[in-house]
Amino acid sequence: MKEMKDSLQDYLLKVVDEADEDEDQGNDKKIKTYIIESNIDAPEKISYTPKNTVIKKTDNPNLKIIYLPEIHLKKSRTEKQLIYLDSSDPRFWLLHTNVGSTRMRGFVNELVIRNNSQLDFAWFASNFLENKCDIGIGEGFGLKYQNSFLNGSDLMEDGPIRRFSMLFWGGKPQDVLGGLKTNPGLVSGVNLSRVKRIFKTDDGYVKENISREGQFTLTKGDSIDSHFLAVDNVKMKYELIINTIENDYRINFMTSEQGYSVKGTYSVIKLERKIENFKIFLDHILSGNKPFRIIGLPSEITNDFANVFAIDLHTNHKFNMEITPNAIRVYLYRDSCGNVLTRLMTNLQQYYDSQITLIGSEHEQLI
Repeated sequence: MKEMKDSLQDYLLKVVDEADEDEDQGNDKKIKTYIIESNIDAPEKISYTPKNTVIKKTDNPNLKIIYLPEIHLKKSRTEKQLIYLDSSDPRFWLLHTNVGSTRMRGFVNELVIRNNSQLDFAWFASNFLENKCDIGIGEGFGLKYQNSFLNGSDLMEDGPIRRFSMLFWGGKPQDVLGGLKTNPGLVSGVNLSRVKRIFKTDDGYVKENISREGQFTLTKGDSIDSHFLAVDNVKMKYELIINTIENDYRINFMTSEQGYSVKGTYSVIKLERKIENFKIFLDHILSGNKPFRIIGLPSEITNDFANVFAIDLHTNHKFNMEITPNAIRVYLYRDSCGNVLTRLMTNLQQYYDSQITLIGSEHEQLI
């Protein structure tokens, strides 16, 4: 671990401060960390890695180095690009790298988005980004919303908002965000896709862009340890939510001398925007395609109810949903991965309605 930290610290001091803080400006020299949710015992058991990718062991059993294929630069030079895979937390791996965003995004997508990959992103819902990524001082945010559940009759000037995108960097971002939410015509599209925070520790400081898919981009700073602390702080809050879901909101049937007993209960995705067309809604979330990665068979559909038997393609585990116009009641089985709930919620916020919340059976808010 020390060698990794020293390498990234040297790189941070040498390169990152030369880069433009805004990753959208095309300067791609920044250090990035991705949180990857894993249902695999160890990195050696990954069933698929992109072509010509090499995973090598280090002296630390929890640290691997992933070598991507060399890329050719100008003047006949080549550059080796590598990723540090930290599996110290067996459930939530960390990928640390300075590989460019486009190439790294392609690698991570190819690694994760495969049926039964047993890997997934850490899905940071809009309200998680707002309320749980509260490290340090807020300096900005990004909004991204695109309603993909509209039918032809909705495509009218006075119909539901179709698309909303915005970047804001500056003072008092929470006040700006709060102001946008008071606009009834915009509120359903006020979906956070990332937040920017300034995080200071005794070791130094970092400016972090934190995205909805669990990516941390160190845009400026002087301390790699501060970056690691920022990642760990947010990861622990996300892990707590997943542990709560899997401990309290999975249905487990048990036998005893007295007979059968049931442990656990259901959770509810509360919809502020009413489902008007069940066919369109079900076609979108049950197609098996990204980003939802769910395939399902409705066994009963009426104008205001659908009962769905579903499979999470991340792990191939089964779960059930009861869908009404204003809520989705989710029944996870004993082995179901809790990440299916955060994935479903986060993507419904981006593509359906940003005001969606996840609550427990006793109406306590989980996210």
